[in-house]
Amino acid sequence: MSSFSLHDCFQKAADLRLREVPEWGSLLVYTPAHPDIHYLDARSWLLFELCDGQHGTQILEEFRQSVPEGTPPDKSEAAVMETLAALEQKGLITRAAADSESAA
Repeated sequence: MSSFSLHDCFQKAADLRLREVPEWGSLLVYTPAHPDIHYLDARSWLLFELCDGQHGTQILEEFRQSVPEGTPPDKSEAAVMETLAALEQKGLITRAAADSESAA
């Protein structure tokens, strides 16, 4: 796969088992293909939910609406990039490189 880019499209992986734990403000995700349980904090949970096939740039814009006013744009972009990369590494989301026409 090409290098990680916010122009890529992100989708939740198939065959995941989800359990909300509202009293902890978290989501537990079980990956049956590679048996493991992953704890998602509020930020990771939000970004996971935003992975519905849209481009990373759209996810970033939606995420910026949820952070405190005055948060530097580079901080939000770094948080999104790091979290999406971690979710992908854990097998919780998949990524498809955007074609050159839609990335332009």
